[in-house]
Amino acid sequence: MIKKVLIRKEKREYIEDLKRSVVISEGKKYFIEDTTRDYHCSEGVISKVDLQKDGVIIKSNKDKEFYILNASFMDSYRGLKKLAQTIPLKDLGFILAESGIDKTSVVVDTGSGSGGCACFIARHVKKVYTFDINELNLEQTRKNIEYFGLKNVVVKKADAYSNLPIKNANLVILDLPEPWRAISSADKALRVGGSIIAYCPQITQVQTFINELMGKHNYIQVKTIEIIERDWKVEGQIVRPRSLSNIHSGFIAVVRKIN
Repeated sequence: MIKKVLIRKEKREYIEDLKRSVVISEGKKYFIEDTTRDYHCSEGVISKVDLQKDGVIIKSNKDKEFYILNASFMDSYRGLKKLAQTIPLKDLGFILAESGIDKTSVVVDTGSGSGGCACFIARHVKKVYTFDINELNLEQTRKNIEYFGLKNVVVKKADAYSNLPIKNANLVILDLPEPWRAISSADKALRVGGSIIAYCPQITQVQTFINELMGKHNYIQVKTIEIIERDWKVEGQIVRPRSLSNIHSGFIAVVRKIN
């Protein structure tokens, strides 16, 4: 079933007495999974007949206008059902770009969580193996994989600190509390020339991981970064950040196996 997105654009009007434009109606966005029945929202009811349309303007029974579009993967991904915190999109994009993985690549994802990373990465690679020790996490990961209709993700219960039953992977992602404890198993799963990426909330975790890895294995450090994302408001003559604070998500440590 094709999922849909309803978009109602923000409407503004210039008020002469105020010498500025004001919002008459706020913009809204609705994600619709089931298009076989009428959709109810605060803007009224949109008929299931109109929900079959794409790229046109439709109206609710309250005469509210919406643009209707077929939902993209990212529309669906933003509504991902979560049990555990997932790696933010800004960091997933960097992992995808920096690792150089492509449609020929095999990726190992440790610490499945809710499967967000596995689902995102799977669209760009040949195969993803995702591991977790928590049955609830594994169950939610399987549900999300099924939800996206992904056929190239394998979900298994395994302790990444002990063993990863994969060989010759192009990338191993360690989204674990103590990534240094998974170095040995990650190294055995990784091919020469491949990369390990550790995702850590705290820089001390990165420090321990890097020091432990470099002391025992033949790797080079590529980089350790923190990506700061700042949303900007651009509206007429107003150009300013929407938030005064840059929110930290995690540190990304990238290393490459050379021997």
